[in-house]
Amino acid sequence: MPANLMAQDIGIRNPSLEGVPSQYRAPGQWLVVSSTPDIQPGVTGVYKPASNGNTYSAFRGGPHWLEAIAQKLNTDLLPDKTYRISFDLYFARGYDSATCYGALAIYGATTLTDTLELLWQSGAFYNTEWQRFTAEFTPHGEYSYIVFGGDVRVACDNAYGIALAIDNLSDTLREVPKISYDIIPSCKGVSTGSVRLSVEGTYPPFTYEWKDNGSTSNERDKLPSGDYIVTIHAGNGITVQDTITVPETEFDGHAAVTLAGCTGQNRNKIQLNTTGGIGPYEYFLNGDTQAKLSPEFDNLYAGKYDIIIKDAKGCLDTLYDLLITDPPLFTFLGSSLQGMSCAVTNDAVLTLAATGGVPPYIYSIAGLVSQSDSIFRNLSGGSYAYHITDAQDCDISGNVDVSVAANKCAVFVPNAFSPDGDGVNDVFRVKVFDRISDFRMSVYNRWGQLIYVNTDVNDGWRGDLKGQPLPPGTYLWTITYLDNTQQAIQQQGSVVLIK
Repeated sequence: MPANLMAQDIGIRNPSLEGVPSQYRAPGQWLVVSSTPDIQPGVTGVYKPASNGNTYSAFRGGPHWLEAIAQKLNTDLLPDKTYRISFDLYFARGYDSATCYGALAIYGATTLTDTLELLWQSGAFYNTEWQRFTAEFTPHGEYSYIVFGGDVRVACDNAYGIALAIDNLSDTLREVPKISYDIIPSCKGVSTGSVRLSVEGTYPPFTYEWKDNGSTSNERDKLPSGDYIVTIHAGNGITVQDTITVPETEFDGHAAVTLAGCTGQNRNKIQLNTTGGIGPYEYFLNGDTQAKLSPEFDNLYAGKYDIIIKDAKGCLDTLYDLLITDPPLFTFLGSSLQGMSCAVTNDAVLTLAATGGVPPYIYSIAGLVSQSDSIFRNLSGGSYAYHITDAQDCDISGNVDVSVAANKCAVFVPNAFSPDGDGVNDVFRVKVFDRISDFRMSVYNRWGQLIYVNTDVNDGWRGDLKGQPLPPGTYLWTITYLDNTQQAIQQQGSVVLIK
């Protein structure tokens, strides 16, 4: 808090602004600052009686015309002190029908004719009867004069935009005590807030009155969040009323669940992010009485968890039913092996299958390859150790043996088939013991007419032409392909269709 300054109430001489009604004059003990203020009533059409005593001061003003009066104070206004003074004002329309409203400004000055600091503004007012106003201001500098004048900062766009009258000032510029508040928010849903008032000034005793319960203490505790009205009375007669808001603690915990490991393992984790409240925080898992200071719980099995977060003030936030789930059991479905085509091709194909766990899966053969594809191609004969891992590093492993093919590389073509639907030898197709490519098989009738073409080595001719069965007999064929050495091969011959 700022250093405690000596209290200072400053007397105002002739606060009722008594004098002889006249133009271009200031009341006794007051001075003309600029232009032509008047002592009223009875001058230039202004006849309203004074609100206190017999006379008062009135001004007009415009964009380039300021009328004001001032008083040299017995004690200077001091910076960073707050002062309060009250007075009566009315909109003096009797001056001129072209005036718009009244507006008063209070300035601090070091000489009679300056207006160094604007201390207070009334804003525009329109009341044509006397009305009480109270000004409260805190100078930034030290001033020996206080100036009251028309506030031309808000004047209309005519010669005499504003007109006002002032009377019945307080007889003292009262120092307003400086009040500071130490407020502790309330926990959510409970009454743990508190307020402590500190007052600066040398007008003790300071007394307090709380509107909600009549308490006279400068401290309140066990308060729920809400607004509380307090009135402070100083020894110089000044009363300050304020509304104090006790906020509710913005205290909120959020949990991030990290799943790890395989079914049944305790590799899961809960990470907490806590905002608001007053740190440091304490964390309690599933009713534990021993607090944990770290916001991370690890080595957790699948299940439901409740976590209580407690801040340094004792506020609580509870996170219920944080769910950790096990993934489906990571299970090996099996493997399939397509052996080598012939002795030198090294074209065996191994297919692995798994389910469960957490995709994606990685398939690997130790020392050979690691891939997202479950099919391993171009394998030679030998024993292979394989692994399948999921996204949480669960592992399935095993071995598979690939036999070395004993047969020579060749493509064999049968010399007869019987497409009679008995499921035996119904299709004319080649038997391949090689790794071939660019396969093409053509079948012709005895007149050389092309009746069938196929580029799929696994497919074959069913003894028809465009779906219509052909008669038994001898048919000619030709096949072409590239063998495992990429050499172009052509074979031809005949086949007997038997029915």
